[in-house]
Amino acid sequence: MNNFLKMFKENKNLKYAVNIFIILVIISLVLNFNTSKISSKTSEISKSYQDTNEVATDSYVQSLEKRLEEILGKIENMESVDVMIYTKNTPEMEPIYDENISNETNIEVGSDGTKREVMRETKQNQVILSTNNDVVERYYQYPEISGVLVVADYTGSKDIYTTLMNCVKTLLDINLNEIEIILSEKN
Repeated sequence: MNNFLKMFKENKNLKYAVNIFIILVIISLVLNFNTSKISSKTSEISKSYQDTNEVATDSYVQSLEKRLEEILGKIENMESVDVMIYTKNTPEMEPIYDENISNETNIEVGSDGTKREVMRETKQNQVILSTNNDVVERYYQYPEISGVLVVADYTGSKDIYTTLMNCVKTLLDINLNEIEIILSEKN
């Protein structure tokens, strides 16, 4: 043992090698820490995000339908009106991230005098959670409306078909061929 310690003290290359080995062991221990808690939290966040997106789709379409029914129901002699809106896709929501970007530049000079510049950019995104651990998100694209069905019970004498078509076209900014109006009588 004394011979090893004496050789260790005298040999600088061996000191460097042992120090590098110790540093590598510490780094490997740090990198191998238990990530199961982090991965389970990530899966909870993604599940919450998917559930929230489905709820957001339904609430978006339902709120449009309700508002349209309320407005069309105010037409004179309109007894009742039901509206169904069909969308091609769901509203796309994007989680809000706390973004951290760090840049590092190293200039390495080789033994033959050549210079090499190494630029490294690290970008880290962390999802922002609300106080009840829900993902904070915002809409960035609402779904395209591809069809509207209006079932109206109208007791008046004027041509309500044209009026309803123009109202829906104007309010939702869609083509006339994407709107279907059905007049019914509940008497």
